[in-house]
Amino acid sequence: MATKEFEELKEALKKPVSKEAMTEAAQAFKKYQAAELARGKQSKPTLVSLGYKKTYPHAVPVDKIPDELAKNPEFYNLMKRVVTKEK
Repeated sequence: MATKEFEELKEALKKPVSKEAMTEAAQAFKKYQAAELARGKQSKPTLVSLGYKKTYPHAVPVDKIPDELAKNPEFYNLMKRVVTKEK
């Protein structure tokens, strides 16, 4: 079951890449992450991309995802594909 915060994150990631959209997605992810911590989910997973020559680190700790979302359009597009299941 998707939470309200996850749905907000999905909606924020559906927007075309722009500075405002990236900032909004970063804020939505922070809100989602805080809600998950409040529910007692306190793991320290890492998002790993096996892409070659990307402009972002290959391993991004979950707590650093909002920073990458806010500053890197390529990472924003990756998260958009992952969360919204777009190709």
